[in-house]
Amino acid sequence: MIPIADISVLMRLLTAHLLADFYMQPNEWIEDRKDFGIRSRSLYMHIIILGILTYFFLADWDEWFLPVFITVTHLLIDWWKSKQEARTKNFIIDQMAHSIIILIAWLWYTDLYNPFIAHFDALMGNHQLWVLAAAFLIILRPSGFLIEKVTSRWRKELVDVETPRIKGLRDAGTWIGYLERVIILILILIQQYSAIGFLIAAKSIFRFSGGMKDREDRKQAEYILIGTLLSFAIAIFVGLGAATLLQL
Repeated sequence: MIPIADISVLMRLLTAHLLADFYMQPNEWIEDRKDFGIRSRSLYMHIIILGILTYFFLADWDEWFLPVFITVTHLLIDWWKSKQEARTKNFIIDQMAHSIIILIAWLWYTDLYNPFIAHFDALMGNHQLWVLAAAFLIILRPSGFLIEKVTSRWRKELVDVETPRIKGLRDAGTWIGYLERVIILILILIQQYSAIGFLIAAKSIFRFSGGMKDREDRKQAEYILIGTLLSFAIAIFVGLGAATLLQL
């Protein structure tokens, strides 16, 4: 078991990061960093605030290396991010990098490196973890590619007659598919099968409540229905397979 005091250190380091990155960094500073990069004064103001908060929340007044380590690495990560487009992927990479640095600093400070390695080795041999990892990975992009391939023949018909009223948000369908398959997989793993029926009914009512006013509306509805049912079928199949493997 990890001592409560050590967990408290990790939470305090994380709190310092969250305050500096999300609450004490105005949008003007972010824009200034994008414009001037490593020469941005706002970038250094942000870094100084982070360093002060980290040192203060750590509350180990003789320890200066850890705040300096976190501050310098934060500067380098933010410098990299200032050169990237404002995309979700880059935001996630940025926050994951900061989190990894905080975790490394915490493991070093609390001398939990060796116990962490032992727990990591145990996780590597945990077949349930890998069953879950494989299941969630399968229902995301691989399933999306399969659905796209299967429905491509019907999508061509919609493209040929496409009008502004059948256009949707960019990549919205992809993300809706990701979310619905993740929800179904979770419901199967926790054995809430009846909730899947409500999810299917709710989506059907929402997507088709407008009715079919003409032939092209019918084509679009049928195309969406095929993709939806295929998405549900994949998620259910993978979920049942994962549930079976978890019981081994």
